[in-house]
Amino acid sequence: MKTVIAMLSVFLVLFAGSTAFAKTAKTSSTTSPAGNFEIDGSFGFATGPDSFDAGYGLNFGVGYTLGEIDKNLQGRVDISYFNFSYNYGLFGGYDLTYTRVPVTVSARYYFPFADRFRAFGQAGLETSIDHFDYVDGAGNKHGKDEINLGISPAGGIDFLITRNVSVFAVGTWHLISDSYFSMLFGGAYHF
Repeated sequence: MKTVIAMLSVFLVLFAGSTAFAKTAKTSSTTSPAGNFEIDGSFGFATGPDSFDAGYGLNFGVGYTLGEIDKNLQGRVDISYFNFSYNYGLFGGYDLTYTRVPVTVSARYYFPFADRFRAFGQAGLETSIDHFDYVDGAGNKHGKDEINLGISPAGGIDFLITRNVSVFAVGTWHLISDSYFSMLFGGAYHF
């Protein structure tokens, strides 16, 4: 729980700082990403599901700006990988792992509020392919595979270095079986 609070605090500080910066910066409509397509990759950390320790994660995504509807609306598909561990028992016991591979279809809305700087909100439907270890009542270790469905609201900030390259941070709450929170940092190429 402390990890969740820490990650949420970092995200809120980043967002509050970006909002304060936006109020003092001059807004420019001339700086926007090139083209309608985006490919991105990111790395970060996530709170552990259930009693598992916090772990790490990777994400690869593609997005397409839905300019026919709104120039700030993007449709996205993301695939991630998260790995968690837990040591169960005394004197070494069992090393248990929990692996999640969420595939998310979502919509992201950008709020451009400073030259090259945008905040965004995102909501998606998540299908997670999971494998986890557990110990039964007799003390034996087993593995189990599951497919879980959930939703994943998110928010973040994006900074355009050039019209083709941006860097971003995104926090996502994965509301699914054994819910967890992830904070990822990455870069995107726009074309």
